[in-house]
Order: sequence, then structure tokens, then C-alpha cells
Amino acid sequence: MSRLASRLRIGEKIGLGFGLVILIFLGVIVHDQLALARLSADYERLHALYGARQSYAFGIERRLGAMRAAQSEFLATRNLDAVAEVARAAAALDAEAAGLARLDETSQHAAAEIRTLIADYRTSFDAVVEAWRINGLDENSGLQGAFRRTAHELEAMAGSLAGSVEHEAGLEVAILQLRRREKDYLLRGDATYVAMVDEILTHTAERVAQASIAESAREALTERLAAYGRDFHALVEQDRRIEGLEGAMDVAAGRITPLVEANLVEASRLMTSMTAAIAENAAARARINLLIALGATLLGAVFAVMITSRIVRPVRRIAGLLDRMTTETPRERIPTVPGARDEIDAMAASLNVLADHKSTFVNWWRSAMREAVALRDLHAASETSECARAAGELRLAVDARLERILAIRDGIALNSAIVQKLVAHLPQSGAAVSAADVKRLKEAAAGLSALAKILQAESGDPSDRQQVTSSDPAR
Repeated sequence: MSRLASRLRIGEKIGLGFGLVILIFLGVIVHDQLALARLSADYERLHALYGARQSYAFGIERRLGAMRAAQSEFLATRNLDAVAEVARAAAALDAEAAGLARLDETSQHAAAEIRTLIADYRTSFDAVVEAWRINGLDENSGLQGAFRRTAHELEAMAGSLAGSVEHEAGLEVAILQLRRREKDYLLRGDATYVAMVDEILTHTAERVAQASIAESAREALTERLAAYGRDFHALVEQDRRIEGLEGAMDVAAGRITPLVEANLVEASRLMTSMTAAIAENAAARARINLLIALGATLLGAVFAVMITSRIVRPVRRIAGLLDRMTTETPRERIPTVPGARDEIDAMAASLNVLADHKSTFVNWWRSAMREAVALRDLHAASETSECARAAGELRLAVDARLERILAIRDGIALNSAIVQKLVAHLPQSGAAVSAADVKRLKEAAAGLSALAKILQAESGDPSDRQQVTSSDPAR
């Protein structure tokens, strides 16, 4: 991390820090907007689903009402145009159910049942229409027409016996009663009238059998009575079949409305539960957004503290080292990273060089003063013991200077190696030299210059060293 930070300038560090903080808060804003968009989408989807269910429910009820109205018109008038209207309304109702099935899984199940009931209704209604075709769409067609013709023939035969004894015995009256009960049944549909008709037919047949009429007339009348009874019972049986089919048709149509209402109730329950779930999710997302915002703020503060500390800590070290250099010669140096682009790191490297130069000059000055004092004491010594002591002090001072000269030689060798290495890696095609190489060259050149000055100072007083050597009895 320190090496990476040293590759950046102060302005780049500050810009990077502010950029990271801005990116963090932008991320928080984007996350909040996405959460808000998801919440809005959930509400829109919920209301769209509930609204669509209501719309399809109203459409199904409207189509069902139109279908039942056309059915009632057909049953009342036997108008075949009403049959076509029932078919159109049933097709529209099936289309509404198909649209309901596309909403969701729950609606799909309800729509499947509704479409099955529509198919059952259509089957039953088609059977009713066919039964009425057989029964007769009017009084002159189908079973009704045949029965009516038989009844008229029976009335005509009974009328031909007018004035006879049998007629006076009540044959014509019986036939009139028979027709009356027949019409009562056709108007009311009550099964008790069927038993009355059968009873009147039986009595009438007995009267015909006992009447003193021609055998051909008796046979014809008996055959008409039997045909009347047969056609009447066929008509009754067909009415019963129609009644059963109408019942099945009404059951199928009646089950559609409860399914639609149940689907609406389920939609209302689902809307309530989904609204509660959405509200709970919104509260949870709000808590998460708050935690994210707090985390982003804390993270931004951590980045700010880190960047500030990366700038302030080295500056404090530099200030402390400068303060100590005014009163002493410190040994510690500020840590630096080779090849760093940081201005503070460059200041620290320059201060380290300055501290090294000061230490070199101070140590040189101390050794020079020590040597000068030793020479003075040697010149002033009058006794052999004092000369020996002064010569020993001089020897120690010379040895210390020799060590410094050797150290200077090692420094010169090190800086020379750096210069040779950089020169060897210089581009040969005229390309630009990197800033890091230029900086190292400048540092090596400054080091060589400082060491050269020290050597020049060391070599600038040869008479003193010659005098010391000649006057030293120990040498």
C-alpha cells in the first residue's frame, strides 16, 4: 500500500480520495434509486394484476349476461337468430376467459374451469336447440305439428258421429276434455295433466269399443286415439329431455359466476398480502439503504483519514527531523520508497541527503578539531610522557580521518556504480529519459559533489600532516 501510495503525487492522492468518496455516494444513490424502481414496479405489477382481474371479471359477467339473455329469447320465441347470438356471446366469453388465463397461475386454473363450463354450456344448449327442432320450433313443425294434426283428425272423426247415440253418450265431450287437459299441460308443464290425459284416453277408448258404430269407423277412431296418445307421450318425453338439458345448461352457466367471484376474492386477498409483503420489503430496503449510507459515510471517512495520514505523517516526521537538526546531528532517517513520485517522499529523500551531509561535515569537523588539538598539544609538550600522550591522540585522530576517507571512497564507488548503471540503460535512439532516472542521476551527482568537497577539504592542508609526521617521535 505504501509503495502504491508513493507512486502518486499529492494532488493525485487527494483527487483519488475525493473520487472514491464520490463513487461511494453515487453507488448509494444508484442503489437507492434501483430499490425505489423495484418497489414502484412491484406496486404497478400488483395493481395491473388486480385491475386486469377486475376487468376480465366484468367482461365475463357481461358476456355471460348476453349469452343468458339470448338463451332466454330462444326458449321464449324459438327464434334461430337467438341461437347465433348465443354462439357469438359464448365465443366472446371464451376469449375473456382465455385472457384471464394469461394473467397468473391462479387465474389460469379458474379460467380453465370457466372454459370447461362454457364448453359444457354450449354442448347442452346445442342439444336443447336440437331437441326443440325435434319437438317443433312452432306448432306446425316437429312433434308438435304431428300431434296437432292427429288431434284435429280425432276431432274431425268425433264430429262425423254427431247426432248418433254414441255422440249423445259423451264422446265429443270426452275429446274436448282431452284437448283441454292437453293444452293445460302444454301451458303449465305439470305432469298431473299427463295422467289426466291418459285417463281420458282410456275412458274414451272404452266408449268407442262399446259404441254401436260401423266397424271401420271404430277401428279408425281407435287408431287415432292410439296415435294421439303416442304423439302426446312423445311430446311429453321430449319436453322432459329439454327440461333436463336446460337444467344442465343452467348449472354450467350458474357455476361461472361463483368462479369469477372467487377469482376476484382471491385477487383481493392476494393484493392485500402482496401489499403487506411489499410494505415489509420496503421497510427492509429502507433499513438496508440506511445501513449502506452509514457504511458509505464511514468508508468515506476512513479513506479521508488514510489519505490525510499518508500526507500528514511524513510531513510531521520531516518537521521533527528539521527541528532536531538545528540542535543536534540525528542518526535516524525518514523512510523513502525508491522511484517514488510523491512530492513529500522527494522532500524526505532530500532531507535525508541533507542530514547525511551535515553528519559528514560535523564528523569531519570534529575529527579535524581533534587532530588540531592533538597537534597543538604535541607542539606544546615538553616532557616525553606528554609527547607520547599527544602523539597517541594524534594517531587516533588520523585513524578516524582515514576511516572517514574510506567511507567517502565507498560512497563515491556506490554513486559511481549508480551513474554507470543508469548510463548503461539510457535509450540509444534519442528517446526521452524517464523522470525517475533523471532524479537518481541528480541524487548521485549531488552525492559525488559533496564527497568531492570533503576530499578537497581533506587534501587542502598537507603541511600540517607533514609536520605532524616529522614531529611525532613515535613514528
